Amino acid sequence: MSSIKDVAEKANVSVKTVSRVLGGFEGVSEKTRLKVTKAMEELEFYPSAAAQALRGLEKGVVCLITENLTTTPDSFDIIAGIQHECEKHGKLLMIGETGGSAKSFSRLVDDFRRQRAEAIIFATVSHKEVKIKESFNKCPLILVNCYEKVLRHPTILPDDYLGAFKLTEQLIKNGHKNIAYLTLFNDMSATPLRVKGFKDAHRNAGLTVDDALIREGVCINKDDEFAELPGVLKDIMSRLERPTAICCGNDKMAMRVFMLIRQMGYKIPETISIVGYDNYKLIAENLLPKLTTVSLPYFDMGQTAANIAINKELQSNIKTLEISGRLLLRDSHGSARK
Repeated sequence: MSSIKDVAEKANVSVKTVSRVLGGFEGVSEKTRLKVTKAMEELEFYPSAAAQALRGLEKGVVCLITENLTTTPDSFDIIAGIQHECEKHGKLLMIGETGGSAKSFSRLVDDFRRQRAEAIIFATVSHKEVKIKESFNKCPLILVNCYEKVLRHPTILPDDYLGAFKLTEQLIKNGHKNIAYLTLFNDMSATPLRVKGFKDAHRNAGLTVDDALIREGVCINKDDEFAELPGVLKDIMSRLERPTAICCGNDKMAMRVFMLIRQMGYKIPETISIVGYDNYKLIAENLLPKLTTVSLPYFDMGQTAANIAINKELQSNIKTLEISGRLLLRDSHGSARK
């Protein structure tokens, strides 16, 4: 690694002159400045961020702590949204992953504070409650896709209630009155919110909700979380008034339901409509017919969090912001059979 002394020797100037060029001070000729700049490029020398910060020249650092977002395709857009906003404001984004370890979280907080972070963003893969033991009095913390029981930090969440409401409302507009809902695990934060949206859309249309059609579509099975779906589908499709549409907890579940429901002899969407949730594009855009679903607004959530991290006047307004995803109407839903 090259040092400031190496740059001075290559440019045939003093270390003090190189330092003045790095600091942007006047009194250095343009010819000398170009010599120093050329030497830095040839030696691949980059000034210490800490040293620049002490001179008041820091670019500004926003830090992101995640569980494993960088390897999770359907939630990577959170990072993309944060990066987009940081680039727009000329901020450097630094990312660290905890792998779900509280100890790693604490270590990353300490490391990022040493890097003079303007703010730290903590983002999780799924909508859930978290416990933060560290205090953030000077370097603010913004939570994305997660929340604390007691609100202490700006929090950005997906509007799971509204997403489920809009999706169910669309099915009802298409004439569906017997709609099944295969949920994710009941102890997930998103599940009760989506179930409420599902039920409220029925009530808003003057329809009675059949609780027997709301079933958990996942199970605890390390090899196959959808192992119990065949039995669940057989049960709900054998009812005297079978459902004409099925809402799935996510697009992965919808893909399995597509396969199983066809094995039972039904056509999509001619005899039954199937919709998903989260707009996992690899699935939603490649199923035949393409899957109607609701997007999770990860890019917008990341962008909003970065905007709060960069704008200090927004950091004092501690509140929860819920961002709604888009209803994406494709071909897997149709009108209910008469």
